[in-house]
Amino acid sequence: MNIVFRADASLDIGSGHVMRCLALADAWRQQGARCHFACRAHPGNLIAKICESGFAVTELPNGAVESRGDVLDADPLPSHASWLGADWRTDADATQRTLQALEPDWLVVDHYALDGRWEQQVRRHCKHLMIIDDLADRTHDCDLLLDQTLDRTARDYSGLVPEHCLVRTGPRYALLRPEFAALRDDSLRRRASSAWRSLLITMGGIDSFNATGRVLAALSRCELPQDCTVVVVMGRHAPWIEDVRERARALPWPCEVKVDATDIARLLVKCDLAIGAAGGSAWERCALGVPSLVVVTARNQEGVARSLARAGAVRLVGDVESVEQTLPAMLRTIGSRQLTEMSSAASKICDGQGTGRVIDTMRIWGVQVRRMREDDLELVLQWRNHPDIRRWMYSSHQISPSEHREWYAGAQEDRRRHLLIVEEAGVPFGFVQFTQTGNDGVADWGFYTLPGAPRGSGRKLGLAALNYAFTRIGLRKVRGEAIAFNEISAAFHRKLGFAEEGVLNDRFFDGATYHPVLCFGLEAAEWLGRQ
Repeated sequence: MNIVFRADASLDIGSGHVMRCLALADAWRQQGARCHFACRAHPGNLIAKICESGFAVTELPNGAVESRGDVLDADPLPSHASWLGADWRTDADATQRTLQALEPDWLVVDHYALDGRWEQQVRRHCKHLMIIDDLADRTHDCDLLLDQTLDRTARDYSGLVPEHCLVRTGPRYALLRPEFAALRDDSLRRRASSAWRSLLITMGGIDSFNATGRVLAALSRCELPQDCTVVVVMGRHAPWIEDVRERARALPWPCEVKVDATDIARLLVKCDLAIGAAGGSAWERCALGVPSLVVVTARNQEGVARSLARAGAVRLVGDVESVEQTLPAMLRTIGSRQLTEMSSAASKICDGQGTGRVIDTMRIWGVQVRRMREDDLELVLQWRNHPDIRRWMYSSHQISPSEHREWYAGAQEDRRRHLLIVEEAGVPFGFVQFTQTGNDGVADWGFYTLPGAPRGSGRKLGLAALNYAFTRIGLRKVRGEAIAFNEISAAFHRKLGFAEEGVLNDRFFDGATYHPVLCFGLEAAEWLGRQ
């Protein structure tokens, strides 16, 4: 997989767009993908951060914002067009040159200043185009759209995206780094009962309006526990960083200012209460069940903040101007019960697994599952008789054409058997069979991919086939088996979410030795809930 990301950071834009793209890029890299960024060097950019993370960056040239767009565009430009730092056509021209050189499978765009006009111009240079948005305020020409906003639904994008576009919405798809899911259980256990003595303040990497300084000013007039500790997290480009440091030194409690912290997940686990913005960091706090007081630092955060407050996950302080007046009184009302209630509500909003869900969606975009036809017989027989396939089968002999046709004819007359072909861009690359064992919605499955198929084909097949089984066939449960020495198959089942349900001893005979077989099961409710 080859992926290009188009995202910017600046004093106006903030750091969140680039940071969530970095989370997705890093997760893809762990699965062998090549990722490349295209960014403009605005004041406050994160190009150095991207390079430090090990990704190549193409730096796009700055240009005139008010150029050709004002003259040639019949429709108004996006409300955030000034954030681009160039005319959209100039930006598209520069981005196209990068795409022509890299020929990506996916172009991922996370930018409020770009819309369907820009996307239409560049999409011919990539196989698929994904948009990350939070606003639902402009048209897009894309294959996949992600909006992780709480209470957002696909209906909000009706008429704004093409009919073929997949729309994924809500914090279940929040792009978080893996440590948030890894530390989730420890964080939730820590919050079973607690008072607050450690406070974490995180207003985003830039914090142009100095919400952090206002929070510290408010804290200086509060009666906090004597053993209270305060940690402030900021980015290196925050314009008010020296003011914050000065205010931190003046507090009567220990207050540490961390710049470009790389261990934010652990800092959140350790804190009892967080004061933060309602941007992307809100999903980090929810994933770890951290009770929060939320300050609205940008207009597009207002809806998210209200939704979080309605869900009981946060207390809403208000906008930046109201912090010093509202925060002291609010802190006086926060006790152990309120902390526990907020933690429980927050943990139900986001589980930290969203990045994996987005990758799975990207991986199987364009993958189709259809019923096997008679004209597939020859191809499937070639696959089935390949030595790399036969060695894992209970019946490992060479299948004859007549035996193969008899098997197919029998399946056509048996409504309990579902023979399926999995293909991508119209090209078959795998076979799956579901065999229902009765009328209770339970089926056994078997599968194999094209011998020598590219890396990742098996996961594409599994994801697409299980979606088909639970949504199209309507199965309640799928069962699978793996010979004990077939570690790849066992790991494959576990990665797809199957639970190991038992062992059948002496089930498989290889001609010389009997081997046990591992039994796996996956319930529809669990699969659909995860997806």
